[in-house]
Amino acid sequence: MLPSVRIISYTINGDKLIAVSSKRSLSSRDIEEIDERMSDEEAEEWIRETFRRGHLSPWEHSQYTFEIRCSRVCTHQLVRHRIASYTQLSQRYNEKLLEPGDPGYWLDLSNKILGGDEKSLEIISELFFIDPDWSIDAKREIASKYASSVAQYWSLRNKGLSREEARYILPQAIGSKIVVTMNAREILHFLGLRMCTHAQKEIRLVAWMLWSELMKIHPRLFKYAGPYCLIDNNIHS
Repeated sequence: MLPSVRIISYTINGDKLIAVSSKRSLSSRDIEEIDERMSDEEAEEWIRETFRRGHLSPWEHSQYTFEIRCSRVCTHQLVRHRIASYTQLSQRYNEKLLEPGDPGYWLDLSNKILGGDEKSLEIISELFFIDPDWSIDAKREIASKYASSVAQYWSLRNKGLSREEARYILPQAIGSKIVVTMNAREILHFLGLRMCTHAQKEIRLVAWMLWSELMKIHPRLFKYAGPYCLIDNNIHS
């Protein structure tokens, strides 16, 4: 399971709103008049200057809601960004993805993976994060252990443990879905940290995917986003 990102909703004229809100601090005109008089070129200038000077409070007026599919390792890193709202799929109600509930099926799948069966590897790759850059031997070994964990999960369920109790045996690499709402300022911070090569691979993929989607709707804003290590070196160029 490789991560994916899709935008659900956003402030339609968020880029213009940020520019107008920025000028609000200097102009006594009504906000509607500021908006009406502002050209695209002036909006671009206000956006650029707020970013260059670090005057980012106007960026908080533009909101974005998106859904991310990734592992629970990744979502745990994600929710450390506190200026945001999150709603995550409960693992207790994700059990259907682990069917059939026969431990023998998953143990057989584990053995087939070790034996080089590609179809069995693909089944596990849909449920758990497997880094595409890992060697094939590493992929097979870890996928086999993932399958074994599902077998143990169903063994515990068949012994009477509830879903919330049995799930302790499942690896954090298991897939999840989470809806996130962030403002543009917090997204800049998130991307600055998580697009960096020092970030873990999966959340780095999420960050670059999110940036790609945001560039489709508000390129005037998010062309300034990027890893902090690059921004710090180029902000004044």
